[in-house]
Amino acid sequence: MQHRKRLPVALLVAALTAVSLGAPGLVLAQATIVIDVLDGPDEGFNDPGAPDPTSAAGGNTGATLGAQRFIAFGHAADIWAGLLDSSQAIVVGATFDPQPCDATTADLGAAGTNTVHRDFTGAPVVNTWYPAALANALAGADLAPGLADIDAFFNSAIDDATCAFPKVWYYGLDGSPPAGTIDFVSVVLHELGHGLGFQTFVDLGTGAKLNNFDDVFMLWLENHSTGELYPEMTDGARVSASVDSGNLHWIGPDVVALSDGLTLGRHPSGHVEMYAPDPQNPGSSISHFSTSLSPDELMEPSFTAAIHDVGLAAALMQDLGWSASSLPRTTIGQTAGAPLSDGGGGGNCFIAAMTGSLDIAR
Repeated sequence: MQHRKRLPVALLVAALTAVSLGAPGLVLAQATIVIDVLDGPDEGFNDPGAPDPTSAAGGNTGATLGAQRFIAFGHAADIWAGLLDSSQAIVVGATFDPQPCDATTADLGAAGTNTVHRDFTGAPVVNTWYPAALANALAGADLAPGLADIDAFFNSAIDDATCAFPKVWYYGLDGSPPAGTIDFVSVVLHELGHGLGFQTFVDLGTGAKLNNFDDVFMLWLENHSTGELYPEMTDGARVSASVDSGNLHWIGPDVVALSDGLTLGRHPSGHVEMYAPDPQNPGSSISHFSTSLSPDELMEPSFTAAIHDVGLAAALMQDLGWSASSLPRTTIGQTAGAPLSDGGGGGNCFIAAMTGSLDIAR
């Protein structure tokens, strides 16, 4: 069983003190994201190594490498929390661990919902899976108590001299990573987007729905070349749509209403292209905007530049059922060290193992 681990006490106290003293920019709103650090002592978010001086220049005042990582993560979580309404804390289990990297490519991280739920009290659409954070927001209750809503992990090897990849993490908060660095805040924003709902639960290989039920993400997917919506397709047709690059579209009304800012990747109808390469890219296909979009959007499958504006992803969240907030951004909490345990709630719950990943090429 996986257990939660605390950050060093000094950092935990600092985070809570900022709330109680009403530090600038840290005011309570309707959504709260809680970061559960799952790293062990002296690793990941607990790494006691020297902080990155360039990140300190970018506004990150963490006294250690681990502290800088946590502050940058909290900054990204704060951006999302300020855009969404929920009476339920959104709990994110977060780790830094070595992941694949070589001289030309590196996996940056991945995240996804920990559970999915359907037919709960307040569900807008019956017989349809919703990711945990959204389901909790709609139900006004924690449907899987004791479980994190989102699991997220990031590649610590990028900061390690043993990794041949030539770029390192930048933990600054200003969105201006120096040459040769990767903006961590942008990557966290992207991965949290997946955990909040920017992912389908369809089996890419077979086209099968999860336990034969729709998920809320797939409701707004269309194969423009056939005019079919994802829920109405056969399994085989969904596989075909997943590799029909340029023709797999997002047709949700909130995204369509705001898509006129795109100069590429937008159909005249306002539909927005989704990522559907041939062959499929496991972990990335369907659950991203297309790489053809211009200007670039946060939720494309590869990191290209620092982006601290979630862009069309906010409208997509509204298409999924999230309520948008006009309130200031919230603070970030830190949970205690209780073990994770199985939990239940209204309706039906399913443990999910799907994640959306982000990579980078040299």
